[in-house]
Amino acid sequence: MEQDEHIEFDTDQQGLSNASSSGSSQFKSPSVFGRPEVSGMAAWLIKKGIISNETQAKAILMSIVVIDFVIAGIVFYFFVIK
Repeated sequence: MEQDEHIEFDTDQQGLSNASSSGSSQFKSPSVFGRPEVSGMAAWLIKKGIISNETQAKAILMSIVVIDFVIAGIVFYFFVIK
């Protein structure tokens, strides 16, 4: 057990400073060659013109998740518990 006392971990100063930055910049898409790369369903919504930016995509997708949980709860209540 004496060896455990000598374990050291490297810390990433840049990663620590990013974690303490504001909440809105913490969840931005990665950028490739200076352009933000929006991936998945958010990119599809923007491409179809349903929304105009990534923040709106996040709001829409989170709303869909909440609605899905509510529907699943209703189905579970009426068909499993009752």
